[in-house]
Amino acid sequence: MSNKASIACAGALIAAATLASTGPALFILPAAAEDSLVTILAPADGAKLEAKKTYPLDYEVQASVKADHVHLFVDGDEVGMVHKLKGSFKLGPLKAGDRKVCVSPVNKNHTPIGAQACIHVTVQ
Repeated sequence: MSNKASIACAGALIAAATLASTGPALFILPAAAEDSLVTILAPADGAKLEAKKTYPLDYEVQASVKADHVHLFVDGDEVGMVHKLKGSFKLGPLKAGDRKVCVSPVNKNHTPIGAQACIHVTVQ
């Protein structure tokens, strides 16, 4: 049994035992990177970008996700929003240095749905 399957089974058993003994319970487990509901297609993680240029940030949200739109973050600051579940953001120009770029699927209330996808880029 894979680690993912083991964790899912353990979580289900804990939830069932808790429900049986105390009533309904809510367990929130952090999503692993491989469980992200959105994929950043470009640029690649670890890419080197030029500071004075803009680049397309291509992304795709899984079809099964009930997201309304996506938000784009650079170093934790929201820098964009698109009402498409597959598309592209205009990324940049960015300040020189190491940057963390994330795409987060959200609902109509702007509440994040599941795990976001992030890449790290070096801007020169």
